[in-house]
Amino acid sequence: MLSSMTDIRKRVTVFQNGKRVGGKAISLPKKWSEFLKIVSKKLNIPASRIYNEDGGEIDEIESIVAKEILYASCGEHFIHIPKDIGYFGQPTIPNPYLIGPSPPPNIFPFLNGVGGGGGDIVPSGSSSTNSSTTTTTTTTSSSSSSNTTTSPNNLLATPSIVNSGTNHNNMIQLIGGNGCITGLSSCGAIINNNEWISLNVGGRIFSTTRSTIIRDKDSMLAKMFSESWDSAKDINGAYLIDRSPDYFTPILNYLRCGTIVIDESLNVEGVYQEARFFNITGMLDKLASLVERKLRSTDVFTRKDVISILLTSSSNSSLRCQGLNLAGVDLSKLDLRNINFKMTNFKETNLSKCNLDNALLQEADLSGANLTGASLRGSNLTGANLEDCILKGANFEDRGGQRATLENVNFKNASLEEANFSGANLRVCNFKSANLENCNFRGADLAGANLEDCNLRGANLHKANLIGVNLKGANFDIRTVSSR
Repeated sequence: MLSSMTDIRKRVTVFQNGKRVGGKAISLPKKWSEFLKIVSKKLNIPASRIYNEDGGEIDEIESIVAKEILYASCGEHFIHIPKDIGYFGQPTIPNPYLIGPSPPPNIFPFLNGVGGGGGDIVPSGSSSTNSSTTTTTTTTSSSSSSNTTTSPNNLLATPSIVNSGTNHNNMIQLIGGNGCITGLSSCGAIINNNEWISLNVGGRIFSTTRSTIIRDKDSMLAKMFSESWDSAKDINGAYLIDRSPDYFTPILNYLRCGTIVIDESLNVEGVYQEARFFNITGMLDKLASLVERKLRSTDVFTRKDVISILLTSSSNSSLRCQGLNLAGVDLSKLDLRNINFKMTNFKETNLSKCNLDNALLQEADLSGANLTGASLRGSNLTGANLEDCILKGANFEDRGGQRATLENVNFKNASLEEANFSGANLRVCNFKSANLENCNFRGADLAGANLEDCNLRGANLHKANLIGVNLKGANFDIRTVSSR
C-alpha cells in the first residue's frame, strides 16, 4: 500500500528541450524505456535524451526526483534558456513600440492550454470583436497633459497567442510588437511568418518551416523550395506533393530532429523507397540496413529447417535448394553433399567443417561466410561471390577426377591460408588482397587470375597454369619462388 502511494506522488513535469511552455505532468513508470515512450507520446516528439534544469543528462529512473522539472530532446544537446527569456520565448525587455504599461504577469499561466485546440487567448485589458478570426488589443496611457492612444502599428504590441489548429507545440504563433506573426521552432527559436509553410502530401496537411524542409541541401525537397522551383499549390496555398503521407511522416521527423523513428505499423521498405525518392542521403544507409535485417528475420531458413530437409532425403540424392536465404545461419558440420545451392544467399553463414562435395554453388553469395576446414571437392562455384570469406584449411583437391570448378569466383580480401586448391579450375578468379599463405595450387589452372597485392608466401604453385596472371604487388618468399 505504501509503495503504491509513493508511485502516485512521484510525478515530474517534462518540457520539450529549449521551451518553457507545453509541459506535461507525468507519473514515473518503473522502466526507463517506458518513460521515454510516455514522454514521446505526451510531447509528440521522438524523445531520446532527458535533462534536468541545470542541463545534466539523466539516463535512469532512480536519478529522477519527485516534482522535478525535466527537458526532453530528440537527440540534440541541452538548450539553455536564459532567465531573461519570458514564457513566449522572447526577451522580457520593454517593447519600444508599446505605449502604456507592460502586460500583467498573471496572463502567463493561461498558456498551459496552447496548441491543444482551446481557441485564442487574449490578455486582460484587450478587446476582441471575433474570437475565432481577429483579435485587436488597444492600450492607452494617461499623462498629466493628455491621453494618447496607440497607433495602428502598435495595436498588436501586447503579445497574443493564436491557436494554430494543430497539436504540435512548435506550431504556436505569436503576434509581436511589430505586428509580424512569428512562431516557436522545435528548438525554441523565433521564426518569421514567411518561414512557415504547409505541405499537402497525398491529401494530408503538414506544417513545418522552410529551414527544416531544406535541411538536406541535396534532397529533392530542398530543390522544390528553392527560389527557381515553381511548386504547385492547392486552393489553401499548401504545396502539393503526390506521395504517401504515412511514409512521408518519418522523412519530415528526420529533417526536424535527425533521428529515424518509424511506427511499428509502417513498412520499413516503404519509408526507404520514400527516402530514395526525395534523396534524403542521411537516411539511406540506415534504412537499407533495417530493410535487410527485416528480410533476414522473416525469410531466412534456420538450422532446424535445413536439418529437417536433410533427414527426409538420401545423402546421395540431388536436393534442389536453389535461391534460398540462408544468410547468417549456423550450418557448421552438416553433410550438404550433392545439393543444388545455385544463387543461394550464404552471406556471413557458418559453414565451417561442412561437407559440400559435388555441391552446386554457382552464383551463390558466400561473402563473409566461414568455410574453415570445409570440404568442397568436385563442387561448382562458377561466378560465386566469396569476398571477405574465411576458407582457412578448406579442401578443393582433385581426387580421382573430382575437380572443383571455381572459374570467375570473387575471392577479394578472403582469408585462404593453407587451403588446398590442387588441380582446381581457378581461371579468371579475383584474388586481389587475399591471404594465400601456404596455399596449395599444385596443378591448378590460374590462367588470367588476378593475384594483385596477394600474400603468396609459402604457396605451392608447382605445375600451375599462370598464363596471363596479374602478380602486381604480390608478396613472395623463397619457398614460393622455388615451388614455381
